[in-house]
Amino acid sequence: MRPIWILLVPLILFALAYFIKHKETAITSTQSPSHTHQSALDLRPDCPECFERYVEWVINEGLDLFKYPSGPMPGGTVSPQEAKKIAAFLATLQGYSPSHPEWVQEGKALFYGNCTGCHGPEGKGQRGYFPDLTKKPLEGYERLMKHSIIK
Repeated sequence: MRPIWILLVPLILFALAYFIKHKETAITSTQSPSHTHQSALDLRPDCPECFERYVEWVINEGLDLFKYPSGPMPGGTVSPQEAKKIAAFLATLQGYSPSHPEWVQEGKALFYGNCTGCHGPEGKGQRGYFPDLTKKPLEGYERLMKHSIIK
């Protein structure tokens, strides 16, 4: 046992000395005033796949989160595959590169055929009764990103 202590004691002393020497740097770099949960979110790169999954979920399941005067958005008005294509189109309205660029044109056609009655032909909503789908970040998606971990 004695030979192990002879090896460990110098190692522990070296680690302690290193920590004491670099303590100020370690504390100031990890506890700066801007070191908050929000700062960590600001470092997160945009996640086009996360955005598309959120939109697919809303289209498939519906949404009654924001209490618009128009009432809740019904879910399931298109097939799950069509929801993916609409999500690809909406990703372009948000400035994202869609995960399946080949779906954008079909998604646009599906959007015009199924969504413009409420969201308008440009996706900008209608006078506070229906949400603007071009506003970045998309309402609801921002809230989701702040309160969950999506990778």
